[in-house]
Amino acid sequence: MEKPGRMLDESIYGVFAEAGRDDRRKKISLTSKTNKPVSFVKGQTLQPTSVSAKPAEDARAKAASDDEVDSRFVLDANAPNAQGIKQAVEGPKLPARNKLSFNQMANNYGKGFSMLQKMGFTGGGLGRHNDGIANPIEVQKRQGKMGLQDDGEMVDQDLYGNEGEAGRRSLEELLGTGTTQPKAKRERESVSDGWKRDGKPKKPKTVYKTADEVISEPAMRIVDMRGPEVKVASSFAELAASLSGDSVKSLKELRHNARLLVSRYEDKVRAGMERKRHCESVLLSVAKETDRVQAAAKINETELAGCKKLVTEIESLRERQDQGTLSLHELADAFNHLRSEKPKEFRVLEAADVAFALALPTARREFATWQPLKQPVSDRMERLKAIAKWQDMASEKTQERFTALIEASLLPCLRKALVAWSPREPDRCIRLMESCRAVLQSDCADSLIAEVVLPRLRSEIEGWDPRLDTVSPHLWLHPWLPLLGSQMDILWAPIRFKISSCLERWDCSDSSAHGFLQPWWRVFDPCNWDPLIEKVLSKIEKAIAETPVQPDGQNLQALRSLFSWMDLAPLDNVSRVLESAFFPQWHAALRRWLRDAQCDFSEVLQWYQGWKSLFPKELLEQARVQKHFASGLEVMKHTMTHGTSDLPDSPERGEKNNQPSARLPADEISLSLSDYMSQVAAEEGLIFLPKKQQRNGKQVYQLGTATIQLDKNLVYVAPTSGEGEWKAASMDEVLALARATSRRKK
Repeated sequence: MEKPGRMLDESIYGVFAEAGRDDRRKKISLTSKTNKPVSFVKGQTLQPTSVSAKPAEDARAKAASDDEVDSRFVLDANAPNAQGIKQAVEGPKLPARNKLSFNQMANNYGKGFSMLQKMGFTGGGLGRHNDGIANPIEVQKRQGKMGLQDDGEMVDQDLYGNEGEAGRRSLEELLGTGTTQPKAKRERESVSDGWKRDGKPKKPKTVYKTADEVISEPAMRIVDMRGPEVKVASSFAELAASLSGDSVKSLKELRHNARLLVSRYEDKVRAGMERKRHCESVLLSVAKETDRVQAAAKINETELAGCKKLVTEIESLRERQDQGTLSLHELADAFNHLRSEKPKEFRVLEAADVAFALALPTARREFATWQPLKQPVSDRMERLKAIAKWQDMASEKTQERFTALIEASLLPCLRKALVAWSPREPDRCIRLMESCRAVLQSDCADSLIAEVVLPRLRSEIEGWDPRLDTVSPHLWLHPWLPLLGSQMDILWAPIRFKISSCLERWDCSDSSAHGFLQPWWRVFDPCNWDPLIEKVLSKIEKAIAETPVQPDGQNLQALRSLFSWMDLAPLDNVSRVLESAFFPQWHAALRRWLRDAQCDFSEVLQWYQGWKSLFPKELLEQARVQKHFASGLEVMKHTMTHGTSDLPDSPERGEKNNQPSARLPADEISLSLSDYMSQVAAEEGLIFLPKKQQRNGKQVYQLGTATIQLDKNLVYVAPTSGEGEWKAASMDEVLALARATSRRKK
């Protein structure tokens, strides 16, 4: 029988009574030696001196209860070296960190944060040593009418701010073999079941594997942590392969020494190459000087006197050049004269170098005040021809000196003039570039076009607004096409973008767009032209679709607008617009009219012929347009012959239902011949209508006042007297009979 105390404990603590039973027994055993009842201290606090002997008794009792472990090896939290041992075993404790800044805490918590600061809070965790929680506890609101749950009651929150440092992956996670579970679930699984009354520790279950399962398991994985990145290899062969070639991460000393040696010898090789180039230049200069000395040694007394005279003349030219009384043209003529008179002395003294040295300041002086775009054409050509003479003087050795003369004198003047030039006045600039290309046999004109002219044109296009500017850009861009050609392709894209933006708000009734786009038809490439014309056709297609087809009063503005674009738009695209926007309404209006009880077939025929005469001849030759007009004629003939009980479908409806359009058999009506007869009757002003009678199962028609029958490719005419036989006749005979009968009736 259990003791009363045990029953009392169970009634109070329930299943938790067993866990604290030993402690209560100890307390009872300590007090039962005195055989006195338990007394309570009222209204006072026990002093530390009154329990001074109690820790010793607790230590002895603990030593007696832990006989299996030596007390020297028991880790006590109060021991002096306990913190050091714990740190050595568990590692240093990470400092607590705040996830929120002081400004965020002040904004979120207000007065509470101010009170924390007054209590000495300076950041980090709470407590004297700043090792408490550093972040406020978050509360997860439970949904309405929901009780306590096994999952979701606790907020998985990092209160100490160490999630970044502590959240390192283990080796099992790195290898991918570990199972990832939620943190709350892992903590619940780690809780022991010892708190239960009959709780017993569960033994790990032994799992046996077969040989096939062991073979099917993934191979061994080797973790290579020697470099800056962790690598995983499945075998030693793979690990050895990763150490070869460019992926070598070992032998740092050897690789460092190799780099030092390579850099050292690289400097030596570079120095050797520079010395080689210097020696080559010295040898070339020495060779030239040797040739000059040898040529000077070979001259005789007469030639020596000629050299002295040549020096005297060149010196006189230099004096005139210093005084500014010698023009570039005169200087070029003087040196050309000296070269033709004394070619050997000119070559020995290398007077060409002296000539270019004197020409440079002269050219700078003349071109400093020259305004090529404002001067007459004659003056411009004289200046260019004067500098072109120096190109004839330049040889292969002095060609660089002529290029330097151009770049130092002429090109700065031309660039200055082009910077102040208005791109909307292209004529003078075009003539200047043509003159430069014709006179100067160099690429100076091409460099000016690429560096100055095209950028100026591009900037002018960027500032052009088609909504406000009344001058079309083709007036000042197209004159450049013969000179620049394909170089202007970079200008078409920005123009197309600006035109396209204006077409967004364009009304198809405005005919000015056609005149604006027409100059660009043959200039734009397909990549820039096709998007513009498609936008125009889409606008017109929308307008045609919104215009109903009414036989009593038709609005033709949208269709005429479409026909006006036929010279710029492909005919196939125009016929596509008609097929999608116009012909569905046209077929619907034709059927409504034919279903009317008071329908006059002659009016329907005139309406049909009117539409065909409205369409241009180029469009009538398109297959799409022919198909729809033939379908309309077929519907008309079917209605006049069989009534409106069974009208054939329109081409759109037949294609939509994946069914062929209903057509009359070939032996009943020949569409081509009847279509031709209707056109001829319209041209001649004759009535062409089917009659309410048949002959041999064929439809009989009225042409003027004559009666005819169509049979495949033959036309039969009824006798005029009403008696006799039908005869086959030619078209001229049929028309003559129709006209004669008409005159006789009148």
